[in-house]
Amino acid sequence: MTLGFGLGACAIASVAFGSMFVPLKKYDAGDGIFSQLIMAVAILISSFVINSFQNFPPFEPYALISGVLWVCGNSMAVPIINKLGLSVGILLWNSVNCCLGAFSSVFGWFGTESKPPSLFIPYFIGVLFVVIGGFIFSLIKKENVFEERESNDLMENGDQLCNETFLMNNDTRNNYQSIPTEKTNMSTTKIIEKSLIYDRILGVVMAVLSGSMYALVFVPITILQQSETQNPKKHILDYFFSFTFGIFITATVVFIIYGIVKKNKPYVNSSVALPALIAGVLWTIGQSSFFVANENLSQSISFPIITTLPGVISSLWSIFFFHEISSKKNIIKLIIACSITFIGVIIVSLSR
Repeated sequence: MTLGFGLGACAIASVAFGSMFVPLKKYDAGDGIFSQLIMAVAILISSFVINSFQNFPPFEPYALISGVLWVCGNSMAVPIINKLGLSVGILLWNSVNCCLGAFSSVFGWFGTESKPPSLFIPYFIGVLFVVIGGFIFSLIKKENVFEERESNDLMENGDQLCNETFLMNNDTRNNYQSIPTEKTNMSTTKIIEKSLIYDRILGVVMAVLSGSMYALVFVPITILQQSETQNPKKHILDYFFSFTFGIFITATVVFIIYGIVKKNKPYVNSSVALPALIAGVLWTIGQSSFFVANENLSQSISFPIITTLPGVISSLWSIFFFHEISSKKNIIKLIIACSITFIGVIIVSLSR
């Protein structure tokens, strides 16, 4: 019963996490700070409902740290998705989240108790498969029609500028003749390509940092559970409201700092408000299910499942709804990456 309940929680969390950014994807969320604040409001309200079902357990200030860590990771989510695409961004940061979260449980990092798997070597082979899958995902390029149009417009504008600027006076006819600008075309193309490469590298670095923050979220709560002396111990959802309250406080502070930096002119798109609320509710469903999965399964088992399957769900959204991945080459890469990731998840699960 515990195993089935835990796997069911993993399934719910995977679907919720893989779909949470879908409502926001169709709208311009800018840098994501405003949408994060709206999400935090939805998370706080949703978690209050969960807290009422837990009979309002005592507030745990130490769990606030988990909320701070989550906001640090989530603040980079929208820029990552804009730079790498929905599926690649989520799959990459989830791969980092998977490895760091699993290893912290196996080796007892950051002050937590060590809980090694029964089959040590197969477990690390499975994790290696997950890492390889994440690497392949990072090689998939986002296909966006709007970006191609912008690039073409930029090149056309560059051609027009060059043709208007580099003119030659004809002595015999007193009119002008444009100089060929093939070299300028090549230069403009190289600048665009170089900019896209740097943008992609920045997206990958941010995804690694974001995944690391997400992996550390459970550390303060795990330490709280391990330090409990009362019997029976608290249910893990007893810490959930304290955790989400930390999210709300940190997101509010981040928005205030953001408003000051922007001189009271923050980027606020009112059309993002409702989608962000929906994303916050989906996140609450996913994260609370993650908590339940950790309690019913070993964290070394639940982490590889919940941190990788949402990426597969988001890939389905990218293919069938957003059409970010349509070329045969990228679809083949995606199939290979998903297959390797699934194999890794299965091996890790059997290593229990």
